Amino acid sequence: MALLIHRTAEGEDIKLPITTKPIVLGRGIETDIRVEDDEVSRAHCAVWLEGEKFLAKDLRSRNGTFVNDQRVNEAELKPGDRVRIGRCEFTIEGDLPQKGVSTIMRETEQEMMGDQGKGFRTILREVVKQVPDSKPKPPTRQPRQ
Repeated sequence: MALLIHRTAEGEDIKLPITTKPIVLGRGIETDIRVEDDEVSRAHCAVWLEGEKFLAKDLRSRNGTFVNDQRVNEAELKPGDRVRIGRCEFTIEGDLPQKGVSTIMRETEQEMMGDQGKGFRTILREVVKQVPDSKPKPPTRQPRQ
C-alpha cells in the first residue's frame, strides 16, 4: 500500500493511503489534509491512484504545486517523490500497485483486437522475448597452454 505522508512541525506524521479517490490538499475546511499556510489555496492540489500509477494535479492554485522542486500542472509520481504546496511538503511512500492477471489479459486482448491489432503470433513472439532463458549455457572451453 502506498501512503501520502506529511511530517508536522511537531514531528508527527500524518499518513493517508493513496487510492483512486483523490486526496485534496489545501487551506479550505473541505480538504482531506488541511494546510495552515497563506501561500496555499483553499483546494490546492490532489493526489490519487489511476491504474498502476500515482498522479498529482494542481487545482489552479495561485502559487503552484511542485514535485521534486519542479512546478507542475499534472505529474506522475513514484515512491520517494516530494510534493510541495506553499511551505508544506508531502512524501510518497510504498509500492506501486502491480497489474493483475485479468488486467494483463484485457490489455493483450485489446492489443490483438484494436484498429491496428497485433496477431496472435506477433504477441506470442513478444512474450517469448520477455521470458528469460531457463536453459543453462554450456561451459566455454579454455584453450590449453
